Amino acid sequence: MHTLSSVRDSVAKFQAEPLHDSRDYVVLQQARRHADRRLAEVRYVAKQMQQLYQQLDKTRNYQEFVDVLMNNRALLREVFTLEKNTARRVATPRVQWSKYGVDVEAYVIERGRSALGAACGWGFEDE
Repeated sequence: MHTLSSVRDSVAKFQAEPLHDSRDYVVLQQARRHADRRLAEVRYVAKQMQQLYQQLDKTRNYQEFVDVLMNNRALLREVFTLEKNTARRVATPRVQWSKYGVDVEAYVIERGRSALGAACGWGFEDE
């Protein structure tokens, strides 16, 4: 358990350190860049899927349907690969909130929202 003075000291130390020299900041920036790339990739695939659905909607018989699917093999392969990778990467993020003087679990429980923590899947326990 952290005492009030140790929390105050760690917060003061964190605030005194230049932001760009902070390892935590560098990690957050890297995570942001990764999320931005993933978002662009997902938007691209979603746009391609919308176009595919529009083409499939215009088909009038089974042969046209199969032809549209065959012409879009690369897109379908990309979609299924993306889906497979998404299902494989289900990791729960862990943050040492106490390092920043924040006890998220106590905050959530105090406000009667303990079910919120369980429902979102994020781990609030400090490691």
